[in-house]
Amino acid sequence: MPNTIEPHTKDWKLSALLSGITEQIQRSLDLQNILQVAVNEVRAFLPSDRVMVYKFHPDESGQVIAESVDQQRLPSLLGLNFPADDIPTKHRELFVRSKVRSIVNVAARKIGQSAMPGAEITPDIEDITYRPLDACHQEYLTAMGVQSSVVVPIIHHERLWGLLVAHHSEPRTIPLEELQILQMVVDQFAVAIAQAELLAQAQDKAQRETTINRIADLLNSLSTIDLQTALEETVIALNGVGGRLYLLPTTFNAKVAVPGENQPLPTGTLYICGTQPTLPEQMRFHCMEQYPIWQDHFATQSEPAWVIPDVYQVPELRNLQPGFKSTSIRGILAIPLQYREQLLGYLTVFRSEIEVERLWAGWFDPDERQVQPRLSFEVWKESKQGQLHLWTEADVELAQVLGRQFATAIQQYAMHQQVQAFNTQLEAQVAERTAELQLAGEQQAVLLRVVTKIRESLDLQHIFKTTVTEVRQSLQVDRVIVFRLDPGSNFDSGQVIAEAVVPPFVATLGRVIRDHCFGEKYAAEYQQGKIYAIANIDDAELQNCHRELLTHLQVVANLLVPLRKGNELWGLLGVHSCTQPRTWSSADTQFLTQIAAQLDVALQQGELLAQTQQQAKQLAQALDDLKHAHTHLVQTEKMSSLGQLVAGIAHEINNPVNFIYGNLAHVSSYAQDLLGLVELYQQHYPNPVQAICDRAEEIDLDFLTEDLQKTLSSMRIGADRIRQIVLSLRNFSRLDQAEMKPVDIHDGIDSTLLILQYRLKPKSDRPEITIIKDYGNLPLVECYAGQLNQVFMNVLGNAIEALEDAHSNGHWAQTNETGDKADRSHSLPDSELPCISPTIRIQTQMTDDQRVQIRFFDNGPGIPEAIRQRIFDPFFTTKPVGKGTGLGLSISYKIVVEKHGGMFKCESQPGQGTTFLVEVPAKQSGKADDSDR
Repeated sequence: MPNTIEPHTKDWKLSALLSGITEQIQRSLDLQNILQVAVNEVRAFLPSDRVMVYKFHPDESGQVIAESVDQQRLPSLLGLNFPADDIPTKHRELFVRSKVRSIVNVAARKIGQSAMPGAEITPDIEDITYRPLDACHQEYLTAMGVQSSVVVPIIHHERLWGLLVAHHSEPRTIPLEELQILQMVVDQFAVAIAQAELLAQAQDKAQRETTINRIADLLNSLSTIDLQTALEETVIALNGVGGRLYLLPTTFNAKVAVPGENQPLPTGTLYICGTQPTLPEQMRFHCMEQYPIWQDHFATQSEPAWVIPDVYQVPELRNLQPGFKSTSIRGILAIPLQYREQLLGYLTVFRSEIEVERLWAGWFDPDERQVQPRLSFEVWKESKQGQLHLWTEADVELAQVLGRQFATAIQQYAMHQQVQAFNTQLEAQVAERTAELQLAGEQQAVLLRVVTKIRESLDLQHIFKTTVTEVRQSLQVDRVIVFRLDPGSNFDSGQVIAEAVVPPFVATLGRVIRDHCFGEKYAAEYQQGKIYAIANIDDAELQNCHRELLTHLQVVANLLVPLRKGNELWGLLGVHSCTQPRTWSSADTQFLTQIAAQLDVALQQGELLAQTQQQAKQLAQALDDLKHAHTHLVQTEKMSSLGQLVAGIAHEINNPVNFIYGNLAHVSSYAQDLLGLVELYQQHYPNPVQAICDRAEEIDLDFLTEDLQKTLSSMRIGADRIRQIVLSLRNFSRLDQAEMKPVDIHDGIDSTLLILQYRLKPKSDRPEITIIKDYGNLPLVECYAGQLNQVFMNVLGNAIEALEDAHSNGHWAQTNETGDKADRSHSLPDSELPCISPTIRIQTQMTDDQRVQIRFFDNGPGIPEAIRQRIFDPFFTTKPVGKGTGLGLSISYKIVVEKHGGMFKCESQPGQGTTFLVEVPAKQSGKADDSDR
């Protein structure tokens, strides 16, 4: 029945139809699902009672594989098969060659054809050409209940894959527009079919590779090859009902163990699974692979497989056919197992006949609209009984691949088993030789471990210890030693430097052994590489002195190999049997010789390492000395320049100060004289003239007379203070004491404190740093005064910086004390040092061994242990960049320790302050070279 749809609505629905089908193709890889959705969508769009997809079989019959039907109007044909005669060959060829679409109107008794896009026929593809409907065709459609239909061919790879069919239970004219819509759907089907075919190919390939890999895993194990399971898997993979693996007698000889469950035969080995032919007893052979036809066929045929669709149709197998009568086997696929040019056997898979039953259209369906009798159906069904299960190209290809896997695995297994059998035979025949080989293997392992130790470590003592332990365990002896000869004794003595010994035998490690017999007779022979193997010292031709030594060491038998370093005899590697005599085999001698050769290499490497380390040490020391010399030279030049600058300043200040200080006495005398004269005038002229009185009052003569003496006294005190500062600067620079001379240590400390005076005074952000002097009674000390002053400056400067940092971090409470207290001296014990303000205490004393000790205490936060251990290292500093070089204490250490033969220590604990101890001899035993300065 026609439907009336607005043009724009129909266009929208058409677009939705094609979009839905396209989306389904993109979303799903299941062709069946895609086709079913498509026919549902098409029937919902077109006024059709049935829309179906008809797919052709290889035998040109076909089946409805997807259908959408209004079962109130037409019956369902889904799953039904149609014989090839229903669509004659000429019509199928027309669909492919001319690419035409068919439109049938049963009531009008006409059939139209329309060319598909891309068709080679000349009529316009927009036209539908009609002709009378064939009576048989009309009767066929009428029997199906169809009054009009549209058929669009589905072409895939230039082959008629199927048909898209639209059936109507009532007559209607099919417009060209509907035909074009169906053509669009078919074009989408072509894409889906191609996609599904690629998917199927990929799945088949993956399944095939999985099968091959699974069977290969069963085969590719030399020790546990599982031929039986592999055969069973092969039969399953090829859809067989049984299989056989026949191996020729030449494949496994008598020495090879045939793996798995099998039937050993005089003429080969047979594995079977599933259904098997049963050959009659009276037949010549009971194994079909033994018949000449098998060898003859593969000898005359170039094909790598014998494909037999029906065993009863092969004349060459007529003698074997009785064996198959009791089975359902019809098909045989035989693969020769060939490795290179050698035939190993045959892999055979059986297939039985199959019963093919199809549900044909018009058969086994009670629907009254399909009761039209069809005489050919019964005959068609009977022809499908006892069908052959044919072998496909894919089956043959898979069987060939699996055959190659079997052949390779069997050959490798046979070779492996032959080797194993040969080894077993050798072990059985030559047990002693096998033991020797095993021992040799163990000795090689020992040798490898020794070589590995030599490569891992160049520590000779560790290498020797490992070697003697490994050799003793390998040779099962009582003692193994490494004996180092003393070349200075003419090889008459030496020392055991490595030993492995089992109790209760005496240990000789570290023992010095003297044997003049060795140097006289044996040393030269060992030097030439001779090896001594003594099975029993009582039977050997030995000098008595040497025999006595061996007896003292509890040696019954020994084996000695020389150790050489280069061309020189270095020592001996000795093996001792202390329990019983022992005959040393050539393997023992060779093993010990190899060990000795590796130890010779270790000795050479050890010597090279020692030389390299010594050179590296010398270079490092030279570099360190150069660095120290450079830093010391820089610091010395700095201090020399500073000393010259200080001395120059002191000299320039000293001259005018001396001039001022020297004339102050004269100025004071002159002032006394003038004041006496003024007083004398006042006595004799009590009433001077008015001008004199006015002038006296103007200058306040009485105050001037009184204050003049005070002013002169203050000037004297200031000049004296400047002289003291100049003297301190000269004492600090000590330009006049560059040589080692006796000096007063206290003067140097006081001069340093005077220079640091400005840093000790209170500041806006911290209180005064208190100096406590606890000086002992010291003699004059022989020293380089200027350099010791440099030490005092570095120690006190660091202490002041530590106290300042501690105060900024809140180490003490702020105090309001002010004033210059740097010069005041205290005599407080250590326990009474002030705790509430920064304090430095300086203590000097004389020790009983005539050494002077100067201690610098500060009550700062202390120094952590990790820093204290490195405090004298060159360039080590904890100060920010630009505030310290890390050279002060390092240079001070060299001045005290190296220049004065003294001691410079730092003692500190976090939170308890720091103490620097400077200790130098009061008198130097010798003068240092001036060049060191």
